[in-house]
Amino acid sequence: MKILHIAVHMGGGIGSAYAGLGTCGREQSILLLEEPIDKSSLAKVQQEGFRVFFATDEGEIRREIAEADIVVFNWTHHPALTRFLFEFPVIPIRSMLWCHVSGNYFPALNPEFLERFDQVIFASPYSLQLPQIQKMGAKYISEHFDVVYGLGDLKQFAGLKRAPHDKFVIGYVGTHGFCKLHPNFVDFCAAVTVPNVEFAMVGSPVTQTEILAVARRKGIADRFSFYGQVNNVPKLLSRMDMFGYLLNPQHFGATENALLEAMAAELPVVALNQCVESVIISNGKTGLLVENPEDYRKAIWRLYADREFAVQMGQAACRDILSRFAVEPNRERFWERCSRASYQPKRIHCFADFFGDMPADWFLSCVDADKDCFLMDRAGDSGLIFHEPTKGSPRHYHAYFPEDRRLALWAKQLRE
Repeated sequence: MKILHIAVHMGGGIGSAYAGLGTCGREQSILLLEEPIDKSSLAKVQQEGFRVFFATDEGEIRREIAEADIVVFNWTHHPALTRFLFEFPVIPIRSMLWCHVSGNYFPALNPEFLERFDQVIFASPYSLQLPQIQKMGAKYISEHFDVVYGLGDLKQFAGLKRAPHDKFVIGYVGTHGFCKLHPNFVDFCAAVTVPNVEFAMVGSPVTQTEILAVARRKGIADRFSFYGQVNNVPKLLSRMDMFGYLLNPQHFGATENALLEAMAAELPVVALNQCVESVIISNGKTGLLVENPEDYRKAIWRLYADREFAVQMGQAACRDILSRFAVEPNRERFWERCSRASYQPKRIHCFADFFGDMPADWFLSCVDADKDCFLMDRAGDSGLIFHEPTKGSPRHYHAYFPEDRRLALWAKQLRE
């Protein structure tokens, strides 16, 4: 079986997923639509046996598409992949969509889009619970959809020895931008009443100034430590007492590797009762799910006061994560979906009639909530994720299609 994978890049979770998937002895190539800035993940993917080539030769691209038994599209609503799908050549293929966003809020998972693919793989069972997916019916879901988790090596985090430290450390690893981190993150931290606490922030500190400004007003700025992006995450996890994962209710994450790694490291975790977190954590058994800052205060105090409970919860989380997110069964689900697709005849795919005529329409094709903000040219009133310079936002699309007048207007409104 010859498989062609198409992705914009191999950064972050997508690169980790492919490194974990491996070729398993099959002939597999990856077409990258852009040259990656960070090539570390790409190197790991190539070490697993994938042939990687770039979108520089149209003849080669058409030939690879035509010769592939299955074409896998890695989707995050990135404008480069949307343009590629819009311009997809009239070549019969068998298709799979690997969806790397959850479908919560934005980018939205539109059934009309999903139905254009022979098979669809989600990165979280949360996506299968979405109302528009459930309306597609149990039979269609069973025949066409499945879940493949992030395929990361979580065993490296198990059995992590705790490093000695003199504070009660509540850790967070991940994006600090408020499209991912809860906009009222500092309010949750301010509610914590345990003594001698440290909030250890790991990741690119893009909102450090804003976080510290609010923290100063609340008198807790001295409790925050920013470690930036690090190569040795396990080392920092080893000096944490618990993991506080407080995300924006509108976040788009699916696999949530940082949360899985913390749980594999036997850290007791507290997260908001929402989205993907609610299907990863079993409340009261493998972590605690909360609704508001007061709940968070109580949860943290409970873990601080009852160390036996905290240890047992961390151990239960580790067992659960290493079982549910083990690489091999996820690989098997991926190949089973490939097998299903291979039985289908190749056919012409026309994606353009779904996306619409202009790049602004392409952006809107995966907008559900807040769509009226754009149709009425009130982009500034839309949710925080739409204000991002990337993440499939209007500013992201405008950077690729500056001639589109509607995108230009929305991008201007979002910068004001």
